Amino acid sequence: MEKTEIKKILKFYKNLNPATQLNINDREVIEVWCDVFKDYSYDQVKKAIVTFSKIKPFAPSIGEIISNIEVPDYTIEKIPPHTVIVCYEDESFGNFPFRFLNSKEAKEYSQKFQECNYDKESIKILHEEHVRKRNSSVLTYRGEAKERLETKLQNQNKGNRRYDKQSGFSW
Repeated sequence: MEKTEIKKILKFYKNLNPATQLNINDREVIEVWCDVFKDYSYDQVKKAIVTFSKIKPFAPSIGEIISNIEVPDYTIEKIPPHTVIVCYEDESFGNFPFRFLNSKEAKEYSQKFQECNYDKESIKILHEEHVRKRNSSVLTYRGEAKERLETKLQNQNKGNRRYDKQSGFSW
């Protein structure tokens, strides 16, 4: 979470619990909350505060907020420039690396990830489609390279030099 989001969370927290003595404009408070919640998203922290506030009538501490954060059973690792790896805690299910050619393609897939709520089976299907799509361009390139090589060899045969696969090797 970024500082701007921390400020919004602190404002939300203060409005939800007006009796709290927390000074939301204090730099040290903002820094502490940034350090503690840097690994969580704005939505996760906000949902945890709301969940706790529905159960207890008083303001939650930082520890109580963290204990109410719902952590998904997957992690997302971004490797610059255009690689994303979706890893599930269930090791038998596996990891799904997505390598994108550009940021536009990465954004399209991140939208698809969110639409399927990172469901294991949906991610597996998306990964299979992604790999098939990437490999089709490789196979096409190999086919084109092979055709270019054959054309080049045929053009060489038209000149004085003759190229014959069978007799091209002398003993």
